[in-house]
Amino acid sequence: MKHRMTMGFAADAAESAALTMVDECAEKRMLDLVDRHEDRKEEADMIAAALRRIERNLGSETRIFVRKVLNGKNWRDIGIAKSTFYDTLKKVEKLLSCP
Repeated sequence: MKHRMTMGFAADAAESAALTMVDECAEKRMLDLVDRHEDRKEEADMIAAALRRIERNLGSETRIFVRKVLNGKNWRDIGIAKSTFYDTLKKVEKLLSCP
């Protein structure tokens, strides 16, 4: 794999085509990767819309809090009291559950 850069475009394309032709499932795997990428993009758009809604209704500090929670942080990592963490989380969940 490390030598592919020195082979040049034509050789690399030929090797990729040969690998694709040999593997009957290659096309399906490529399409699945594209679908997963599109799903992730839609998910990112939904998260961005939710963050805008949170900031509009609860402020920018809560938006920062939600970003940290989405990145896997807990109340200890964020450095706030446990009760404050869960109170804020409850406010956010209530805001997002309403249509």
